[in-house]
Amino acid sequence: MSTHRNLTRRKFIKTLVAASSAAAVDWSGLGALAGQIRNKKNFPIVVIGSGLGGLVSAAYLAKYGFRVTLLEQHSIPGGYATSFDREDFTFDVSLHATVAEHAMPQMILTDLGLWDKLDMAYAPELRRIVTESFDVTLPAKNPEGVKKALAAVFPEEEKGIREFYTEMEQVIAELWGGQKFEVSMMKHLAPQSLEQWMSSHVTSPDVKACMSIFSGYYGLPPAKINALFYAIATGEYMVHGGQYYKTRSQDLSDTLAQGIQGFGGKIVYNTPADHIALDDGNAVSGVVDSNGRIYPAKAVIANCPVPVVINRMLPKGLLSASFVERTQKRQTSFSSFVVWLGLNRPLENIHDYEIDLAGHVRTRNHELFSKKDLAESGLGITIYDNLFKGYSVPGKTTMTIMCLADYDPWKKYEDDYFKNEKAAYNKEKERIAARFVQRVEEKLIPGLSGMIEVMEIGTPLTNVFYTGNTCGAIYGYDRNMPHLESRTPVTGLYLCSAWSHGGGYTPVMMGGRDTAKMVLKDFTTAVF
Repeated sequence: MSTHRNLTRRKFIKTLVAASSAAAVDWSGLGALAGQIRNKKNFPIVVIGSGLGGLVSAAYLAKYGFRVTLLEQHSIPGGYATSFDREDFTFDVSLHATVAEHAMPQMILTDLGLWDKLDMAYAPELRRIVTESFDVTLPAKNPEGVKKALAAVFPEEEKGIREFYTEMEQVIAELWGGQKFEVSMMKHLAPQSLEQWMSSHVTSPDVKACMSIFSGYYGLPPAKINALFYAIATGEYMVHGGQYYKTRSQDLSDTLAQGIQGFGGKIVYNTPADHIALDDGNAVSGVVDSNGRIYPAKAVIANCPVPVVINRMLPKGLLSASFVERTQKRQTSFSSFVVWLGLNRPLENIHDYEIDLAGHVRTRNHELFSKKDLAESGLGITIYDNLFKGYSVPGKTTMTIMCLADYDPWKKYEDDYFKNEKAAYNKEKERIAARFVQRVEEKLIPGLSGMIEVMEIGTPLTNVFYTGNTCGAIYGYDRNMPHLESRTPVTGLYLCSAWSHGGGYTPVMMGGRDTAKMVLKDFTTAVF
C-alpha cells in the first residue's frame, strides 16, 4: 500500500467519493452550463470511440444542441459492452453483472431520457464459490443472508464475518443514505487496503477468498485494491444484487447510440481515427480519420486508450513532460481469456448464475492473480439461461468460462496474429480452452464437452483486435492510482475512457458525464 500513501490516499478517496455523489446534488449542472452557450453549432465536437464513456459524453452534448460526431472503428457501438452472433447463439462480450438500478447508471440514463427504453434482469444469487474444501452460495440482495451463509461454513470466523459485512453496509448507508454515524466507516477504510481490512477481522485464507471474491471485477488483488473502493462497489452488489441489461449489454450501447442520433448527433462506423489535427496554436482543430477525411472540432473527446493518444494521435513532445510522466507511472490492467459456449441442451441440474471455481494453485491474495499456467487459474463461470427465461433459443444454453489474464505471455504471438499466421497462437488458446472445459466438467457440469455446439475463444489479442485497447486491457490502467483528469494539457482535448476514469460500466458512464460537463465549463469560460 505504499503507492497509495505516496499519492495521498485522502485525495484519492475524495476524488472517488465525489465522483460517486456529486452528480446527485448537481444533477442539472449540464443543462445550466449549456444554457449559457449561444450559437452551439459553432462548437463542433468529435468523440473518438463509442465505448460507454464516449457514448454518454456524446449523448449529453448532442442532447444540449451541440454538433457531435462520434467516430467508431467497429461496425457496432459499445466497446466491451457489445454482443456477437454465432449460429443459434448471441454471446455477450463482457457483462456478467453490474449495479444500474438505484445507482449512478440509472441516474445518468434517466437524465438522458433513455432509462425507460431499457429492461433489467436480476441475478438469482450474489455468487457461488466452489473450492476443493467448501461450496458456498451467497444470496442476492440479502446482507444478513451473506453473513449467515459464510458463518455456516466458517463458524470459527463468524464474529469477524459479521463485522466485515456490517461495516460494508455502513459505507453504503453513509454514501447513499446520508446517515450519520459516530465513527465514519468511509474515513476509517480510506487509508487501508482490502487485505488490511479483512485481516482486521478474520485470519482464514478461505474466508478472505470469499470476502474478496469480487476483486476480479476490479482487476486488482486484495493487497492492492483500496478498502473503501471495494466496500462501495461490492456493497452496492450486496445490497442491490447483480443486474444485467436485457437482452444483452449491446442493448445499453444501442440505446445510447440511438439517443445520440435522436438528439441530432452523428455516428460514423467502420472509421478509425488516425490522428488529432491542431491549429497554429496547438489547440485541437479536428480529427483526421484513416481515410484522410477531416472532421472539424472545437473539442475532441478521446474515448480510446491514453497510450494511443500519446503515442499515435498527437505529435511527439506536444504533451507536457509532467502529464506523460503521470501516465507512465501507471500499469496497464489485466486482460481476459474467455470461452463462450453454446450448448445443445438445457442444464437441468444446476441453477446458479455466477460461479467461481478455485484454481489448483491457491495464493494468499487470490488465485485469479496467479502467474502460473493460465489453464489452471481460478475461473468464473456464467450460465446466462439461469438469469432469465429465453436467453437462448428453446432447448439450448449459453454460458461462458473466463479468467483474468496477463498480456505478456501473448506477446510472442503478436506479430504472427496480426499477419493472420495463427497456427501457434491457435494451438495455445485451444489448449487453455480445452482445459477450462475439462475442469468445469469435472467439478460442476458432468458431460459438458459432449454438449458443446458452438465454442468461441477470446484472448488478450482478441481484445486488441476488436477494441484497440493497449495490451488487451479490460480496465484501462490499474485502479490503484488516482484518475487522470478529463482535461489534458492540449487545449480542446479531453479524456473519457476506462484509462482516465477507471474500468467498469459505472465508472466509464460517470466519466462520460463528467467529461461532457468539463467541455461545457470550458466553452462557457471562453477557454477557446
